[in-house]
Formats: sequence, C-alpha cells, structure tokens
Amino acid sequence: MFQYTKHVILRPFVKAEHTKDGHYYRTEKGELYPSITTVFKLLDNKEWYGYWVQSIMKKMDMSETEAEIECKRIGNSSMEVGNELHRIAENHLKNSVSAVDYNKDNYEIDIDSLGVLLKAHLDEHVNNVNGVELELYSDELKLAGTADCIAQYDGVMSIIDFKNSRKPKSKSECKKKNYFQQLCAYGQMWECCTGQKIEQGVNLIISWDGKVRPYVVKLADYEEDLLDTLIKYEHHKALNTI
Repeated sequence: MFQYTKHVILRPFVKAEHTKDGHYYRTEKGELYPSITTVFKLLDNKEWYGYWVQSIMKKMDMSETEAEIECKRIGNSSMEVGNELHRIAENHLKNSVSAVDYNKDNYEIDIDSLGVLLKAHLDEHVNNVNGVELELYSDELKLAGTADCIAQYDGVMSIIDFKNSRKPKSKSECKKKNYFQQLCAYGQMWECCTGQKIEQGVNLIISWDGKVRPYVVKLADYEEDLLDTLIKYEHHKALNTI
C-alpha cells in the first residue's frame, strides 16, 4: 500500500479546455494557459516524419501512401498502449485492488506483462505519494499541465512521468524528446500551486522489450532549455496571430 502525503493546492483550476491545437487550462483568475505538451507539439516542425515514412517504405516495401497509413497505425497503437499503462500505474498508485479493464485483443503487445513490471518498479522505488494526475500551472511561465505522479522516488520527492516506448530509449534520446524539460515545467508548476519546491525528476520509460528504465535528473539542469522553448513559443504565437 502506498502512503499518501497531504498537500494544499493554493491556486486551483477552474477547468480544462481542449481545442484542435491542443490542451489548455483555465485558471481561477480566468487566464488560459497551454499545456507543456501542447507547446512542444506546436513547435515541432515534424522534420522527422518524412524520414520515418521513407524508412517504413524501404523496410516494408510499401508505397508512400501505404507507409503513411502504417505510420499512423503505429502512432495510434503506441498512444493507446501508453494510455493503458498510465491507467494501470494510476490505479496501482491509488491502492485500488480492481484491475484495469480493457480489450486485450486490440493490442499488439502484452500490456498485462508490462503492467506487472511497472507495478513492481513502483512498489520498490515509490512512496509518500502527493497525488497522481495532478493538474498544475504556473503564472510565471504562463504554462499548465497534468503531472503523472508526485511522490518520493528512492526517498527523494520527485516529479515522476511515465513514458511508453516500442524500443529502449537512451537518456540522450529522452532529452532530445524534451522529456526532462517537461519534468522541469511540472516542478515549477507544483511550486507555483503549492509553494513546495521539488528538485528531482524521474522519467520511467516502459519499453516493449519488457523493461522499465528510470532516468533521474536534477530539474534545475533543464530550466534554461525550458525558458528557450517558451521564448520560441511566444515567437510562434506572434507569427501565427498576425
């Protein structure tokens, strides 16, 4: 059983709002902030997509149209597996004894096996949970988001985020995908909403080879990268509202 630590949210949300551009959050003062994942999405020029399509064309001897359909299928499948693993982790961290219900026939990977590994890792390393799926924001950053979990990881209070991956990811790959900036953003949002500072972030990468790889980082190491991203986002907004 996970122990829970009480916390007080000083600045609560009113509601979340979803648009074709992404996820936004309305604060009690009426401010509308984008989620950190929406910021990354809007700034992604998707240069990688063309390379991915070409690699699928070559690997599977497909036409470009067929490869694009396959890429969409792979992306949707990976997202759905990630959603189920998030549900399994959330359910477990909330000390629920009921199993997460889903249709196993819809997936190309044994989610139950991955879920067992993930739960075992959480049992071994996580405790004193502040909460899971916590909606947070920062007036200073004009940014919002939902943190997967805030708890002690190996005895240190941490922002914990779960990532599903078809292949093992190195720490440098995680950095390139902005995973650590995302943790840093949640850390600053948590401090804004509660007054409590958290210095450590943990990405748990659940890969389809049946392993959970934790990457532990100091959030302060990614503050400059996060600010650079937010400056680019402000430029993006300015260019797209003219």
